[in-house]
Amino acid sequence: MNRWLVMLVFFAIVLATSPGQVAPDFRLRDASGKVYTLASFKGKPVVITFWASWCPICKAEFPKLHQLAQQYKVPFVVISREPRDTDQVVRDYMKSYPNFLPLLALPGGDNPVAVANRYRALGQPWTFVLDGEGKVVNLYAGKVEVDALKDDLALAGYE
Repeated sequence: MNRWLVMLVFFAIVLATSPGQVAPDFRLRDASGKVYTLASFKGKPVVITFWASWCPICKAEFPKLHQLAQQYKVPFVVISREPRDTDQVVRDYMKSYPNFLPLLALPGGDNPVAVANRYRALGQPWTFVLDGEGKVVNLYAGKVEVDALKDDLALAGYE
């Protein structure tokens, strides 16, 4: 059974947006209504995590990732890929993580599930580290270690 799970994760990663590729664009908004696209982060590394409010791995790793976001001052974009995570659920959840940038559906733009599908993120959490040009430096399906993210941010051009 464990072997099948490893193979499934491997194939899911192969199908996802891969290192070296330009990440798919999106049009989402923050809680105040400000619109963000991938170009909004041009020139600086960014971490994008697809998550869900019920996800136990997300709940376990968010405090450590939030500390890294606070320390590094790099945009940590969090996009719920759970269709049942309403704007209010996301806002309430993110009150504990003010250094994350939660992005929400944009009327006339994208919805978070469509963006996750564009990135081919098949579960949660899925974390993508992008460089200042929007290229994927690395991606993680499932849990990510803070030290690994620090290495990826260095590769992405974090100063």
